[in-house]
Amino acid sequence: MMKTKFLIFTVLLVLLCLPAYSHAICQNTKANSTAGKLENYVYKKYVSEKGKEKELNIGLVRPIDNLPNKKRPLIIGVHSGGFINFCPFEPCYIKHSENVLTPNFTPQGYVTAAVQYRLTSPLDFKFPKIKDEKLKETQYKATQDVREAIKFLFENAEKYDVDTENVFLFGTSAGAITALHTAFLDNEEVPKDLLDKYRPLAKREKIKGIISFSGALYDLSYLDGGDKIPMMIVHGTEDGIVPIDKGFYLGMKHLTPVFGSRAILDEARKKGIDAKGFFYDFGHDYPGRFLKDIFKNANDFIRSNLNCTD
Repeated sequence: MMKTKFLIFTVLLVLLCLPAYSHAICQNTKANSTAGKLENYVYKKYVSEKGKEKELNIGLVRPIDNLPNKKRPLIIGVHSGGFINFCPFEPCYIKHSENVLTPNFTPQGYVTAAVQYRLTSPLDFKFPKIKDEKLKETQYKATQDVREAIKFLFENAEKYDVDTENVFLFGTSAGAITALHTAFLDNEEVPKDLLDKYRPLAKREKIKGIISFSGALYDLSYLDGGDKIPMMIVHGTEDGIVPIDKGFYLGMKHLTPVFGSRAILDEARKKGIDAKGFFYDFGHDYPGRFLKDIFKNANDFIRSNLNCTD
């Protein structure tokens, strides 16, 4: 009898505690979480163009705090770097986790996941005569990888304490370009040569919001789909690498033109997508004095789009 009463009491206590995390975040209460140990998980194995077996990883960090032990919102981060493998001492995704995701999102009590995706050698791009076909292939493979990483995280959500109703995608520069295409590109819109060579994209999972720092899309029609995902868009008005309006990467007019953040914002609003734009007087690099304000806006955006428990 005593055991039964204790079991009922325990179940009731757990049920009472379940909403506490969402209420704390939605009421703008600081979680003051600290970062747990970075956990590496392989989400994909593939064979490189040189015939070598390779692995792609996710760097997961869970918050440590005194909030109820329940599923947390997830911020999936896609790093910058021009799609080039230029992180000789530490993988780019780990640097992104340590320097960007963990300091800016973990204190809010969110799980973060930094995605490693396929990059190309600086020699393969052959600057300044970069081939349009090579750039599109590299970008598509990155989009393909991130879509598969998201699928992996959803499949393992229970294991990683992730609330699949509150998953956000965050990217910077090449990562933002990848994040936007990951969220909005349908297989019907992928050029046939890419589909035939690299196969279709994985099934799209539900994303609650996108945070894009200096991103772009190849075609604004990608926003026509039924998924009206809220967006926070940030861009420097003097950016000479990724255009803020319609233009060319690095100003290279032999490449296919792209649509930058301001063009995306305008089109999103026409399509009824909830989009917020923040444009600053700087170039492609983000000066430190702006970062506090930018990440405050990012966390406000996340909080305003959380699916909160009543």
